[in-house]
Amino acid sequence: MISNLVLDKIEYNKVLNYISNYAITDLAKFKIISQKPFEKKEQAALKGKLVSEAKEILINFEYPPINYLPNLQKTLIQSRVNGIVLNQEEILKVFELSQISRRIFSFFKLNAANTELFSIYSNSFFVDKNFESLFSKIFNEKGEIRDSASAKLSDIRKEIIKKKSSLGNVIDKILKNLSDSYLVQEEYFTQRDGRLVIPIKAEHKRHVKGFIHSESNTGQTVYIEPEQTLELNNDILSLTFAEKREIERILRELTIIIGKNSEILMLAFETITELDDIFANAKYSLEIIGAFPQINDNRKIKIIEGRHPILLKKIGREKSIPLNFNFDKNNVTIITGPNAGGKTVVLKTIGLLSLLVQSGIHIPVQPDSEFMFFSNIMIDIGDEQSLEDDLSTFSSHLKNIKEILENADENSLILIDEIGTGTDPSEGAALATAFLLKISEINSIVITTTHHGNLKIIASEYEKFQNASMEFDIENLIPTYKFRQGIPGSSYAFEVASKIGLNKFIIDSAKQHLDTNKFKVEKFISELETKSVELNKKLNQMEIENSRLQGLTNLYEKENKKLKEQKDKIIGETKRKAEEFLVDLNSKFENTIKNIRETKADKNTIKEEKQKIEEIKKQIEVNYQVPKDENIQKDSFEINDYVKIKDSGTSGEIVEIDKAKDIFTIDTGKFKIKVKINNLVHAKKNNQAETYYGNKYSNVDFVSSRIDIRGRKPEEIEFELIKFIDSAALSNLKNIEIIHGKGTGVLRETVHTILKNHEMVASFEFANADFGGAGATLVKLK
Repeated sequence: MISNLVLDKIEYNKVLNYISNYAITDLAKFKIISQKPFEKKEQAALKGKLVSEAKEILINFEYPPINYLPNLQKTLIQSRVNGIVLNQEEILKVFELSQISRRIFSFFKLNAANTELFSIYSNSFFVDKNFESLFSKIFNEKGEIRDSASAKLSDIRKEIIKKKSSLGNVIDKILKNLSDSYLVQEEYFTQRDGRLVIPIKAEHKRHVKGFIHSESNTGQTVYIEPEQTLELNNDILSLTFAEKREIERILRELTIIIGKNSEILMLAFETITELDDIFANAKYSLEIIGAFPQINDNRKIKIIEGRHPILLKKIGREKSIPLNFNFDKNNVTIITGPNAGGKTVVLKTIGLLSLLVQSGIHIPVQPDSEFMFFSNIMIDIGDEQSLEDDLSTFSSHLKNIKEILENADENSLILIDEIGTGTDPSEGAALATAFLLKISEINSIVITTTHHGNLKIIASEYEKFQNASMEFDIENLIPTYKFRQGIPGSSYAFEVASKIGLNKFIIDSAKQHLDTNKFKVEKFISELETKSVELNKKLNQMEIENSRLQGLTNLYEKENKKLKEQKDKIIGETKRKAEEFLVDLNSKFENTIKNIRETKADKNTIKEEKQKIEEIKKQIEVNYQVPKDENIQKDSFEINDYVKIKDSGTSGEIVEIDKAKDIFTIDTGKFKIKVKINNLVHAKKNNQAETYYGNKYSNVDFVSSRIDIRGRKPEEIEFELIKFIDSAALSNLKNIEIIHGKGTGVLRETVHTILKNHEMVASFEFANADFGGAGATLVKLK
């Protein structure tokens, strides 16, 4: 079991957070960030393989139709409980689940039927056309319950429309009378508490008989329900209650149906979240150019061009130095080199890549890389001083080493940074040597960093040990962060001291105080490193040239193959079309000759057949001519012409023409739209009566969803703003925008006061900073 402390120190959870950003569903995101390494290599290998298959699907096809779904587990469990009725939104989400499940099943059946992904999950989808058909009959595309959901609901809604129409007529007459008496400024009405009311200036309220429902915030406007409309309003309210009861009954029946199918729906939901997890991993793999390495049983670690995933994300692929590491026969690797040369990063890279592989997650390595599956990964990285436990840095390291010795086995990976530090160097080196010799007997895999020169010698003397180092640019005295296996490294203390200008006498004196044998070893390592760097440069140049030549060869072969395929395709297509045309032409000529013979070639027949031949000639000309674009004349359209918008089902009458801009305003009956002339065609008006469900009686024209009141005085805008909100609500708009500007804030406060007290307002907030910020308010209507 790998401890959470190790996962935190190696920053395992950061990578999980990266991957979770690619997931779509809430539950998949949660599963990804909660993931721990698998306990068995077979589990990790299967996950890695499934992600590889998902990656191939993304490359060759498209993203499967996985749409956002909230966590529906609680909803599906509740559907089984007697007496519980799911609300409309919950039922719609279950309906959406069934649709997504069917679409994903169809996607895999069409594009990935032979994959292990489909083999594992093919029986876990919910595919039931009858289920979907039932819900489609109940809900329309907007998620609203259809009038036809039940006969009773249809009758109730028809009656509501009828009553509202009558109410509208009565209101219109009342408004006309009030307008003639100059008691209202405009013929306009609104709703309060679900009842139609007329806004009247407070000083005129005694002239209108009726019930006062409310007044404006300033008291200047009152909302009166005329006594002539009381009965109709009551009838509509009663019908509305009846409508709600019938909807409740329909939702109860749907809840029962969902409950009966809840188990397979739950399985489908879990399958979708698992696929979301897998495809999120696949997208992450594509981003990092990742692969899933082989998991072996022969205690081998072979990292080819491995990169630290977090560094890769932070600094990019070009700046990230790849790690090549081959761990086969040796149990203990001792990494030496200068400070800040990248030794700790190598430790963390190996540790993090190992953890991710054991989680089935793709990593940024070449596909030929190999990893061992560890039963445990233990680390001692960083300063672990503890004031609470009264432990120094050295004591803390010793405590960690003690725990490692107690828990390590032959399947453990042990990563130790700066072993033997924090105490007397000679004693620290001795303790480090003893520990490493002991742990090598257990056969654990150990990778450690150090500055102790004695450990370099130990690594060259013992069979299970190997040296490694971080390359250093001796000319410029800067680290290259390149890992080198088999060669110990130098700390380059004297060289760095000389580079920064430390007194030469001090440096020479320090060299005299250095142990002679140690000085010789360090000098030999430095010379060896210089030669190694030179050889690596030459080798890299040869590899680059070889890669360039191989690339040019591959490019030539690829382009040559592509040209041949295009040529064959063009020839084949041309041949096919020519054959089809000749067959058709031959058939027409044969029919012409046959007709002449059968009619004994009288003049009229010959004339007719000549005309047919002329038609064939014209057809030949058409086949070899480039068609010209039609030039639509703007004069071909006039006001009141009935037209249709190309490539759509929208049609209506022309009500306004802007010939200078070639823009026509079309009234569709529900809204007005401006269209360019090139997008219009003449159409025949369909006189068949249309059925409208909504507030036709409201006499509201096309209503904009935005109003700009900048520069106005607060006392001027109240009546207009209330009218705007009411009109928007009656037009079934759900979202509107009020542009008031920033200024002194007085106008904004007036707007917000009106919004707080308006019963049709559900909520409001400032616009996004990119779209006006505090200078505009977005309003959501009920």
